[in-house]
Amino acid sequence: DDSLSLHLFELRIILLGGRNSGKNLVGNAILNQEEFVLHERTTCLKRKAEVQGRSVIVVDTPGWWCDFSAQDTPELVRREIRHSISICHPGPHIFLLVVKTDSVFIEKRRRAIEEHLELLVGAVWSHTMVLFTKGKNAGNKSFEDHVQASGKPLQWLLEKCSGRFHVFDTPETCNATQVMELMGKIDKMLAENERCHFEMDVKTLQEIEDRKREVELKAHQRLMNIQKQRSLKGEF
Repeated sequence: DDSLSLHLFELRIILLGGRNSGKNLVGNAILNQEEFVLHERTTCLKRKAEVQGRSVIVVDTPGWWCDFSAQDTPELVRREIRHSISICHPGPHIFLLVVKTDSVFIEKRRRAIEEHLELLVGAVWSHTMVLFTKGKNAGNKSFEDHVQASGKPLQWLLEKCSGRFHVFDTPETCNATQVMELMGKIDKMLAENERCHFEMDVKTLQEIEDRKREVELKAHQRLMNIQKQRSLKGEF
């Protein structure tokens, strides 16, 4: 039975999206526990729980400024987005791209998403589903109204993901039914992808890890130098 066998293996999810898109709330809703804090971070956060009888890993990535180019995103954040693949070994089954529906999805926002997903290289779009969250400013506007108002930019995004999307009305009060529906769509996507996870080529992964270690080493050396200078001056 396909539905049974899908539940027997570990599901790995990476959350992507702009700042204040509600990724942390989505992560908490999926895992059904308060694992992701509400303040913005510059590093990835990995959490694991049992969800509806299966082991689920969720990695939340740092958000980018929604209407700005990837070039305007700090290098640290860009590097962490790429590093998410490494801490989700051997690779994520799905990227959940979290998008708020409280304002029109303009071309700048579309371009920002495209550029940030391109950081991951490879067949990222075939493993991506859009998860729309209703922001506080959305009012009573329906999802259909939002799609119509956003026009071509949002249509492009949905086509890029082969029409895969889900809607959380209010992630803060998300119920088990909404999560169950999302999991059902994820299972369908997994079946279509023959359960293959996203893979980044080994060379690129190694370059990302080497660069991360290099930056961390330099930061550590700077800290040691500062502490050494303070001790020489008698500062504590």
